Amino acid sequence: MNTLAKRLYNLSPRSVRLTLDGGEAIDLDPHSAEFFGESFQAEGTCEGVTHRLVTDGEDDPLLIARETADGWDVLDEVTAVEAVD
Repeated sequence: MNTLAKRLYNLSPRSVRLTLDGGEAIDLDPHSAEFFGESFQAEGTCEGVTHRLVTDGEDDPLLIARETADGWDVLDEVTAVEAVD
């Protein structure tokens, strides 16, 4: 099980701050978070835009994508998940 995905799952539905590999931080309000065996998927919003997080297991990165008019635009790998106070 991916450690960051498990942390996000445990904090949901509380707001979380996601740190991305490029150094950017996103404050996300999760709406759903589910494990399917080792795979994980979550959705939430940041500033009115829907984001999706996915990973296929412990050794795979937790990726975040933003919904666009043309589908999903992968932003980056998530490197940290923490609760927003």
